[in-house]
Amino acid sequence: MPGRLVIYDDNIFRKDIKEIYSYIKNNVGNIVPKYNIPPTTSIPILLDTQVYTYAHFGLVPSWSKDKKNININARCETLFEKKSFRESFKSKRCLIAINGWYEWKMVEDKKVPYFIKPSKSNYFGCAGLYDEWYDNESKKVLLSVALITTEPNDIVANIHDRMPMILDKKDYKLWLNKESTPEILNKLFTLYPNENITIDEVSTLVNKVSNDTKECISKFTKTDYLQTSLFE
Repeated sequence: MPGRLVIYDDNIFRKDIKEIYSYIKNNVGNIVPKYNIPPTTSIPILLDTQVYTYAHFGLVPSWSKDKKNININARCETLFEKKSFRESFKSKRCLIAINGWYEWKMVEDKKVPYFIKPSKSNYFGCAGLYDEWYDNESKKVLLSVALITTEPNDIVANIHDRMPMILDKKDYKLWLNKESTPEILNKLFTLYPNENITIDEVSTLVNKVSNDTKECISKFTKTDYLQTSLFE
């Protein structure tokens, strides 16, 4: 379950979007690099209204009684079955550009963290759903988002049984087009090529969400392990 994200550079994503749309309303500005993003954090997303803005990572359905009912992931196989996602899949789709994400794998008796990143670009364009929930206390609308997930390709399957639904750049406009039918959209849910992904073991620094530095995505080596062991 992709629940810890990395977003530190959106420049190439912005250039790609400019090639697709003549105008994008940018409410994000210059992003602050984030190397360890947990749920409930604000992340930049591109709405199907061609607005680039921030949203709460963890979708709160518009009908929810409170914002404790969040979904950070939406399985592509059950988008029409789940009340939380059905309407958003029809009319509230978005793109989430991430520079990578973390997963943990049990190795013997320890959870080992891995950073999953693109090998042929510097970001993944992930399919997402959003919704708007009205907060009666603050009298404000909360824009929130969930990542769509799918079965993993062979390389990610070595670590986890799910991965984000990563779209090809040529399919961005089709995904965001409000006229696209579910039949058309479902054809986009294909396995992402193995060769477009690199996976590095990283240090347990990432285990604490308070650690939000570039060191979180640094490849962890045997030398690092030996040095850590000496001081434990």
